[in-house]
Amino acid sequence: MEFLPEEFDPWAENYDQDVAAEAGFPFSGYADLLKSILEAAQPQPNEKILDLGCGTGNLAGAFLPFGCQVWGTDFSASMLAKASSKYPTIPFALADVRDSLPAKFPNTYDVIVSAYVFHHFPIEEKIRQLLRFKHQHLRPGGRILIGDLMFPSASVMQQIASQYADTWDEEYYWILDRDIAMMEKAGLSVQTRQISFCAGMLWFAL
Repeated sequence: MEFLPEEFDPWAENYDQDVAAEAGFPFSGYADLLKSILEAAQPQPNEKILDLGCGTGNLAGAFLPFGCQVWGTDFSASMLAKASSKYPTIPFALADVRDSLPAKFPNTYDVIVSAYVFHHFPIEEKIRQLLRFKHQHLRPGGRILIGDLMFPSASVMQQIASQYADTWDEEYYWILDRDIAMMEKAGLSVQTRQISFCAGMLWFAL
């Protein structure tokens, strides 16, 4: 289930319209999810925010009214071009979540966020990247907030897959009754909140 930038570049032009429609799976609850991430982040003026897999910049841009300093990465050049046109004051750079941070970016942040990205990775890779950002790029007292496609259990996920067969893709969706235990075993203390039937938030106060 490898995913490539070429699959996302053509989507950049219509992405914002698609997510705004919130029509069933996968974007039901999109606006509430971004709002919930913002509320949980409790952004303060001059805090440094990093948005991983920022897409067209919707989450990154939401931090600007709070006086935050924001940076964003994505592996799709077309998505970044759209983000830059919407938020010209935010430094965006081409990078995969699994890559090293761009050299021109700060090394540490008060808040690290990501929306609709981590479901592309197996749980082992999710944990690996969360630990990397926790230990290498998060300031003491910082927060990591992940909004993504998630389900309480595999059985619930299969019910949704059957219901939305026309729009369902096989991805590494979060399955909370499995993944929380694995994260806690790896030393990641996590809280979760289900936002819609398919989307929710995880936050790590570290």
